[in-house]
Amino acid sequence: MRLAMMIIGTLLAVFLIIKYIKGKKYADLIEGLEDDNEYPLKDFYVIGFSMNDNSIFKIHDKNKDELISQAKLLYDSRYSEYYAMVAWAQTLTFAYLGVVFGFIIGGIFNSIFFVLVGAIFAAALGNYFYTKMKNKVESRKEDCVSELPEVVSTIAMLMNSGMTLKEVWELVANSKEGTVYSLMKQSCIDMKNGMTEKEAISKFGIYSNSAEVKKFTSVLIQGIDKGSKDLSEILAEQSIQLLEAKKQYMLQKGEAASSKLLLPTTLIFVGVMIVVIAAAVGLLLG
Repeated sequence: MRLAMMIIGTLLAVFLIIKYIKGKKYADLIEGLEDDNEYPLKDFYVIGFSMNDNSIFKIHDKNKDELISQAKLLYDSRYSEYYAMVAWAQTLTFAYLGVVFGFIIGGIFNSIFFVLVGAIFAAALGNYFYTKMKNKVESRKEDCVSELPEVVSTIAMLMNSGMTLKEVWELVANSKEGTVYSLMKQSCIDMKNGMTEKEAISKFGIYSNSAEVKKFTSVLIQGIDKGSKDLSEILAEQSIQLLEAKKQYMLQKGEAASSKLLLPTTLIFVGVMIVVIAAAVGLLLG
């Protein structure tokens, strides 16, 4: 068993080294990834880029489109495909490293246990990096649901004082820190760079990935088009509705969290029972 694991581990390690050397041609693709917390061990991503050249590891169109759609919500749409491929390279790199170390350590200690642990780590790391952008988008959506009622209420109050929408937008954007406020600041930058109010606000709604925010932006755009004098009143009513929606969302989130905890708790309980039973059987047989 040890020999087999060492042979497999060695072959996998050789393949890893080959891919690292061949992947040097992709070194330019990782130079712009400056955040080490966001992109750990980024120098090894060339392995993933190189692995993608092989048909067995090449990203499928469906997966690529999924990652691109997520990247468009997080980064400049011009670079969405680039960030999608970075995510795929991360997924391949860390998943493969987990498998390699699993076999090598398993061979050293002559234990299949480490191979299984390596496989579990490979699956966990691969899933983490593949779903990382999706989780960010979902987190942004949750933040928007949480922060939006206060934002809408503040905008309604300030507009009622006679300020223009553009003035109110910039004032609110710079009043606090948060996901919605950050997206609003980006809208301010877009408007300063020549984008119209309608375009910037529409982009704000799209990037939030939140139905509530999109509904809010549609009201604003209608107000811009029609010059509605009742816009502040409409927004005040909407802020109340959003507050109720936030309460319902938080309740649903709490119920979902409880359901998610049920499975791990059950698995831990079963695992403890297996250990106890195995120990008892061992004592009886001994």
